[in-house]
Amino acid sequence: MYTYQRNYRKIIPEHEKVYHYTTGEKHKFLGDFYTLSVQSTHDTAHVVPQGGNLVLAVNDPKDKEECAFTLDMWYRDQAQEVFLPIVADAVVETAPYKVALPKLRIYRMLDRWGSCSPKSKILIMNLELIKVPVPCIEYIATHEMLHFRYPSHNFAFSAALGTVMPDWKKREDILNEFYPI
Repeated sequence: MYTYQRNYRKIIPEHEKVYHYTTGEKHKFLGDFYTLSVQSTHDTAHVVPQGGNLVLAVNDPKDKEECAFTLDMWYRDQAQEVFLPIVADAVVETAPYKVALPKLRIYRMLDRWGSCSPKSKILIMNLELIKVPVPCIEYIATHEMLHFRYPSHNFAFSAALGTVMPDWKKREDILNEFYPI
């Protein structure tokens, strides 16, 4: 079930949105909206944030697949760059619970922000997290790191999360209200 903003507009999850990859279209990055500016280039396709714009430079600006692929690859690069230090900080914060640095995987998931596998020591974070505010990414990383010690959402897990991140509920509420999955 979707949540509603104060003006009662339905918030559509990112994976359900239909993008046309044209100049003027709005795209999210780290919790902010950026206006897409699609341009032609003879160089390698790339994305550059400029002020409130995401400049998407591609060989054929009318090729929706090239535009989508280029923007997706840029999001993946950004996710790797942003998520790694956040996960490292979460390891430090959760150190009293004897949590070690896991292998990080970034996938697009339709029904969850993150997951972990304590046996294989793998942390999976949803690629769509690159579109939400950094404090929400920190919340998911910390939440999942604590699952390596406490697999279920029991009292011990909640107590540890509250100790490590006292404002976790506020961060979770922001995700649920403004960034539904």
